[in-house]
Amino acid sequence: MYRTTAVLVAAALAALGAAAPVRAATTPTATVTIDRAHPAGRLGGDAVGLSFEMRELGIGNLDPAKGNMAQLMRTLGASNLRIGGNTLDRDTLWVPKGQPPPDPKPDWVQDVVTPADIQRLRGLLDATGWKAEVGVNVGRWDPTLAADQVRTMDRILGKRLVAVECGNEPDQWEGKALRPAGYAYPQYHADWSACADVVGHDKIAGPDTAGTSSSWASSLAADEHDRMSMLTVHQYASGPDITIDKMLSAGQITSQLNAVSTNLAAATANGLSMRIDEANSAYSGGVDGVSNKYASALWVIDYALSMAQAGMAGVNIHGGLGVCNDPIWNGKFQRYTPICAANKAYELAQQYRVMPIYYGIWMARQMGSGRFLPVTVNSPNNISAYAVKGDDGRTRVALVQKGATPVDVTIDVGGARSASVLQMTGAGLDQEATAIQGATVGGNGQFHPVPTRTRVDGGKLTLTVAAGSAVVVTL
Repeated sequence: MYRTTAVLVAAALAALGAAAPVRAATTPTATVTIDRAHPAGRLGGDAVGLSFEMRELGIGNLDPAKGNMAQLMRTLGASNLRIGGNTLDRDTLWVPKGQPPPDPKPDWVQDVVTPADIQRLRGLLDATGWKAEVGVNVGRWDPTLAADQVRTMDRILGKRLVAVECGNEPDQWEGKALRPAGYAYPQYHADWSACADVVGHDKIAGPDTAGTSSSWASSLAADEHDRMSMLTVHQYASGPDITIDKMLSAGQITSQLNAVSTNLAAATANGLSMRIDEANSAYSGGVDGVSNKYASALWVIDYALSMAQAGMAGVNIHGGLGVCNDPIWNGKFQRYTPICAANKAYELAQQYRVMPIYYGIWMARQMGSGRFLPVTVNSPNNISAYAVKGDDGRTRVALVQKGATPVDVTIDVGGARSASVLQMTGAGLDQEATAIQGATVGGNGQFHPVPTRTRVDGGKLTLTVAAGSAVVVTL
């Protein structure tokens, strides 16, 4: 049933057409000018990654020997995987090798993570080429267990371990009964320092605050940059009031950039890279009709590339591996997740399907790695553009067309004679069906969209970009 549905969706979306150099006289126009003389900051190869809860390890998920998770990650291409989330401090107990879980377990324990789970994670990372940062429970601090976990992760994950994360969203511990009233940065700094002493090396990330602009992040960067490898915060576009119009508005990306600017400046001033290691369209699992629809795919391209262009090392899009649109561990929904199961049987088999936002992540990753080139967009339409001079010598341009009508976009491509074009389309902003070049991700996790080859005329490439679509052009 899954494969048949995918074929029908692909056929329907193919009818929408891919970008083509056909100019309609009545179509609004836009011009994109690329400044090739002044390359700017880097786009890393791992600039768009994934984030999952620690519980996914504890319940046996993320297993390269089961289902299609490994292939779905390979389809995205090697990147950054973050393991942490609310379940890290609230629910998860580390149990060392050879020791049984306590019986009875403490009332707060819902999930148990062991060295076998870390070994399984290493298998997934090796199978996909990804690297990871993994959290240690500081909310319910046990220095002996933490030391054993860190030694185990260092030994098993080795070069695949980017950083140890000391706790999750400590700025909310007071409200979650993990710390007493009045808990503030000075108390957190002491807790973080105790964790860093246990870690014993500088592959540490933090503070992982829920507050995107929290001063805890800039303070930690100033106080502990010698013991850190990365500054991390969380960011969600909005809360339960998010709408498609708001998510795709011209001011949304500006608002998100402004929210991280102070902490990003602090990271830079202290010689640290910075990731938004947990992000998505709306907190608490997302909003039905928005986070789980095609519009989210357009948003994530714009979001990920704008953050990278501003100087962020990367973003990790959060999700859960339960049944699509169903409640998960905390009774909340996972409507924003990129990857989920069609039903309970598929969930148990770790056989997943992808949601629209997965396609947006895939499109953003087609920009590769390289240096951003400044771009000027001349258009009254709601369209964003990014250009990257790739490490492979190719120039790539991403267009995110969020308006309600098609736009003829003319790009000055210099001396290029031809281009390849990938276009992402959807059945509607408020619909789920999504495809790239009419292709959809198969049940085996593989994905093979075929780019359109387009001739360049006089150093300019003109594409009719459909309403509510995104394009990646490779020159």
